[in-house]
Amino acid sequence: MVDKEMLMAMSEMMDQKLEEKLEQKFEQKLAPIYARLDKVESELTYVRVVQLENTVIPRLNTIEQSYLDTSKRYLESTEHIEEMSSNIEVLQHSVEKHSDMLNKILA
Repeated sequence: MVDKEMLMAMSEMMDQKLEEKLEQKFEQKLAPIYARLDKVESELTYVRVVQLENTVIPRLNTIEQSYLDTSKRYLESTEHIEEMSSNIEVLQHSVEKHSDMLNKILA
């Protein structure tokens, strides 16, 4: 029985050593992959920032400028339309008055 216990203990020690060696080998093999993954992540972050700065932000600025220009034109047109409406009312009143005067002269 002692031999069996001794063999079990030796087996466990060997399993432990083998597991440690495998973990070390595994970490050694994965270290370059982790380094490359970190590099890819940093490059991806850089690309996202560049895309944001070079593509998205300028397009947003263009959209904003277009909106502001359109808004300004709309406000100017509104003022012009109100002025035209006032002029039409004066013109309509004058035409009605002159029509009345002409009808009186012709009658």
